[in-house]
Amino acid sequence: MIFTDLDGTLLDHENYSYGNNKKLISRIVSNQNEIIFNTSKTFSESTNLLKELNLTNMPFSTENGAVLYFPKNRFKKNKNSSDYGRYWKIRIAKLSSKIWYKYLLKKQKTFKFLIAQDLPIKDLKKYTNLVNTSKMLNREASQLIIWKDSFLNLKEFKNDLKSEKDGVLIQGSRFMQISSICNKRIAKKLISHIYDIQFHDTYSKNTIVLGDSKNDIEMLNSATHACLIKNSSGVFPKLRSNKKNIYKSSKLAPNGWSQLIIRLNKTLEVKIF
Repeated sequence: MIFTDLDGTLLDHENYSYGNNKKLISRIVSNQNEIIFNTSKTFSESTNLLKELNLTNMPFSTENGAVLYFPKNRFKKNKNSSDYGRYWKIRIAKLSSKIWYKYLLKKQKTFKFLIAQDLPIKDLKKYTNLVNTSKMLNREASQLIIWKDSFLNLKEFKNDLKSEKDGVLIQGSRFMQISSICNKRIAKKLISHIYDIQFHDTYSKNTIVLGDSKNDIEMLNSATHACLIKNSSGVFPKLRSNKKNIYKSSKLAPNGWSQLIIRLNKTLEVKIF
């Protein structure tokens, strides 16, 4: 099982290109492996990319592990799942994006931050380099903000989130995400568990995780093989001190993704492709 972040990992951080990774992905999947998006992107953004990369039979996680989706053509209904078109959906994060938006409007009276949803389209395009920003704003269980206040006030804001709404702040490469408790490690664990139930541990004994930033750390720490993709800052996410099987790319995304998969393919006893 290969769990992967998208922006800055599988995709170029600036222009969102997946480069030559499509050919490699096809070879990986043809060899009976699973490629699972575990991303901060939304459902709309993810499904578009899944179609482009011919991965529509794979489950995936969106909004930093807030919501999970399982294709009905391969997965049975889970007791915690609801019907969502061609998917079974499991929402880990309790509160909706609408509730979070109302909460953030109130908190703007005390703290200085911008809500992505309220930004003029031209500003949002400048922040994201996206041609169409509507899909990234089509959120189910979270909101994105840009912090404009002090670090001290950020600590106070985090405390308010926790005490008032049992919420968390997840630091991404462009935005901070506000949501109920969720993260990519929890999403990975639940997806792996459902694979175990349905496919009797066929896939999840060994997991490869690829990521490039702070919101990937917990997911990377839980992997059998943790692949860190070089980012523009040159600083890799810091994993736990006793973590084994860490691999670091010398190339940025998207080439760093294929670089490490090819390296693992040469290293591992069981070949990936």
